[in-house]
Amino acid sequence: DMYAGIGYYTLPALVHGNAKHVTACEWNPHALNALRFNLKMNRVADRSVVLEGDCRVTLKELVEKCDKGTAACHIASFDRISLGLLPSCEGGWAIAVSCLRQDEGGWLHIHANVTVNEREKWAHWLCRSLRNILQRDHPKRTRWNAVCTHIEKVKSFAPKVDHVVADVFVGPVDSSKMRLKENATTGVVDFLGKFVPTPQNALPPSCALRKDGVLHQSWLMDNDF
Repeated sequence: DMYAGIGYYTLPALVHGNAKHVTACEWNPHALNALRFNLKMNRVADRSVVLEGDCRVTLKELVEKCDKGTAACHIASFDRISLGLLPSCEGGWAIAVSCLRQDEGGWLHIHANVTVNEREKWAHWLCRSLRNILQRDHPKRTRWNAVCTHIEKVKSFAPKVDHVVADVFVGPVDSSKMRLKENATTGVVDFLGKFVPTPQNALPPSCALRKDGVLHQSWLMDNDF
C-alpha cells in the first residue's frame, strides 16, 4: 500500500483479504500514529511493515537493499500494489513497477480522478505509460505487458468527475497470475470482455500530470529520487 494513510486499504487486505504480508507506506506523522494503532488493535501488526516517508524514496531504498541481500525480499517484491492517491498517483507508477515480482509480475490497483467521458482514453494512456516505463527502466523485460482488466467507480468526486480504480496486470505474457495469449499485447479489456490493444500513440487525458495541464503539482510527478 503505497499511500496507506490510517490503513483504509491496508487493514481490509490483512483482516478480510487474509494477505500474508502488507508493506504500508505513509509520510504524514498523524496518519502514521493512527495506522500503527489500527494495525495493533486489529491484531495484524505481525503481518505488516510500516515504511515512514515518501514511498518513492523508501521503496527504492528497500528494493536496493533486497538486491544487495540486506533486506528480506518478501517485503520488497509484491504480488499486488495499491496506489490510492488522489487526484493522481502517476508519480508512483515507476517505483511500483520496479517493486512487482520479477518472475511473474503482479497487479497494480491505480486510483485517479477521471472525467466521465475520458475513462476509456485514460485506461489506454495508463497502459501505454506503464509499457513505456517498462521499456525505459526494465529493458530486459521484453515479454512484459500492461493489461487493464477492470475499472471500478469508487465514488463521484465532482460534477462529471469520478474517483475510479483500475486493475492493471503488469508482467510477462506467460505469468501464472494472468495467462495471456502469446500474441497478447498492452491493452484494455472493455466492458463486454473484449481485449482492445492500446495504440502506440495513446494520447494523455486531461487528468494527466502536465506542467501546462489541470494537474500540474510538481510533488505528484515522477521525478528522479
